[in-house]
Amino acid sequence: MRIRIDGTYAELAYTINKIRTILPVGSISPIRSRPRRPYTWRVFIDTAPKRSGGRWIT
Repeated sequence: MRIRIDGTYAELAYTINKIRTILPVGSISPIRSRPRRPYTWRVFIDTAPKRSGGRWIT
């Protein structure tokens, strides 16, 4: 699953930490600024399925 988050830098940091405690995170994109919107940033988070010791279920 791919999650997009927009917000201030502090909001992104808080949300990323909360998501990492709940979901297994595969990768986090670089934080980029939004054009024409001051102090607003965007990040994408790719979550991965939990490994249960066996196969990954898709």
